[in-house]
Amino acid sequence: MSAILYLEPPTQCPDCGLPLSMQGEYLMCTNSATCPSQVAGLVSRWVEKIGLKGWGSTIIDALVEQDKISEPADLYNLDPNELALVELDGRKIGSTAHTVMNELRSKGMELPLHVFVGSLGIPLCARSICKQIVDAGFDTLAAMRSATQQDIAALDRMGDTKAKSFVGGILLRSEVIDNLLAAGVVIKPPSDGPMKGKAICMTGFRDPSMVAAIEESGGTVKSGVGKTLSLLVAKDPTSTSGKAKKARGYGVEIIGPDEMWERLGGRP
Repeated sequence: MSAILYLEPPTQCPDCGLPLSMQGEYLMCTNSATCPSQVAGLVSRWVEKIGLKGWGSTIIDALVEQDKISEPADLYNLDPNELALVELDGRKIGSTAHTVMNELRSKGMELPLHVFVGSLGIPLCARSICKQIVDAGFDTLAAMRSATQQDIAALDRMGDTKAKSFVGGILLRSEVIDNLLAAGVVIKPPSDGPMKGKAICMTGFRDPSMVAAIEESGGTVKSGVGKTLSLLVAKDPTSTSGKAKKARGYGVEIIGPDEMWERLGGRP
């Protein structure tokens, strides 16, 4: 008879030594403020979700380990010349510092509200959820910050779990939000572009630049097909895929990527 091995889950974070707690199905460190892994994760998530290139985890980890940053706002206050001297796997960052700082200043200074809030790492509240909240009328940061759990739970397809996470997450990240604004990040007003109020899904391909263009023009990108979908962009508009069949059943218009770009005003 083979022996049964029981494994006890860890109770302390291996990075900072503070207690761990279950958050959903994950065992998470409770020290979100100073735990190196938590800080690096928060910053990495921010640069990834707002669409910055060049800011890989290697650079972020090095900046955290060398006490150069402790939150996303610190990125905006970095001096490119000092950043160039930061050591990275035995070598200095060098000219890459100016490249990534230019990327930050060109793409990371002015953000739509749903991108700003949806990039803060609030559990269950990605950009698509935040866009839904914006479209429901909470279209300023002040409105989002003053929303109650009951306000958000009452929105279509939200419910108590997402509402609790959103309201609690906004409160927990109040200082992070304030520091980003103080660092010069500006929230764009809602767009009046050609996709305003439209829900769009893509199938057969994934184009991050198209996603960004749709959101820039006021649209929302959905992962699935439903009754409220406005457009399905299919790699092959004659496709008989599950999404295409479902879209036709709902009477949703199906177009190809080239036509989508035409409606968006052209490729970037």
